[in-house]
Amino acid sequence: MVHLDGADVSWILLGIPLGIVLLYLGSEWMVDGAKKMAIRLGVTPFVVGLTIVAMGSSAPETITSLVSSSNPQIILGNIVGSNIANVGLAIGLAAIVSPIVCRFTDIKFEAAAMLAAVFAISLMAMMGSLGFVQGAVLVAALFVFIYFAYKLKKNVAGGDDEEASEIEESAKTPLWKCTVFIVAGLVFLYFGARAFIGGAVELAEMFGVSDLMIGLIVVAIGVCLPELCICVMAAYRKENELAVSNIVGSIVFNCFFALGVGVMYTTVPVTHYTMIFHLPVMILMASLMLLMIRAGNRITRWEGAALVSIYALYIALMAVFPELTQGIV
Repeated sequence: MVHLDGADVSWILLGIPLGIVLLYLGSEWMVDGAKKMAIRLGVTPFVVGLTIVAMGSSAPETITSLVSSSNPQIILGNIVGSNIANVGLAIGLAAIVSPIVCRFTDIKFEAAAMLAAVFAISLMAMMGSLGFVQGAVLVAALFVFIYFAYKLKKNVAGGDDEEASEIEESAKTPLWKCTVFIVAGLVFLYFGARAFIGGAVELAEMFGVSDLMIGLIVVAIGVCLPELCICVMAAYRKENELAVSNIVGSIVFNCFFALGVGVMYTTVPVTHYTMIFHLPVMILMASLMLLMIRAGNRITRWEGAALVSIYALYIALMAVFPELTQGIV
């Protein structure tokens, strides 16, 4: 085990929580500014939600991937671990708070896209590494997803007094104020990711564990905190559709956008245990969530407890068998 002095421990204690706060604020400000600017420029709320808000939800994962080029295992661990935590923690805890009601027919396209995304990165991982070519394919797949989502959903009835009020408020926001929010959000995202990754790398050295393990647990949970908060609050307020659509969209954008952009800048080797353990767990969690919804158009409290239990078992297995997170390619 590597010995660290007090200064290193202080950086860990400061960097990780500071990074989480900056990532959260940065994503909120960037999305808010970009959304209001787009509406002011005449873009419809539907397109804003499909692109800006959805990309904003995966902004922490994306920026974290971009600043982790010197620790490539964190990139893959960040995405895979975040997707697993999104289902096991966010959806699981939300369902325990209040059973999540969601009609499967309403999310059929998004569900298919989510399964396609997790299977796509798993198949690409069989090549032994992920690099520029795979990243370009994933980003291209994102634009295909956005195009078909727009074609399928643009005529769906929607809109209410709350949405009309939001449009009216956005139209009154000066463009300079929107720009300030966007720039401030990006700055907070960048420095938040730097602080978070710096603390996470020091934590890995302190406990003598791999970058992959830190990415799968610490970084993954940290960057999925916004989704966790959104899902739990949505469940508490009985906004069930929001809880599911938030997670399904987040997983799609994590796979296609956050991972795609990350591996375009550095080659990420895929370890043996990532292939035979972590990626299958990611596929299992995504599939379980959709099977639960398909079976009864809801996720019950006991099903939510089952998802949380599976996630707890996943973490426990990594703690008991640390070789599962070692860099054996």
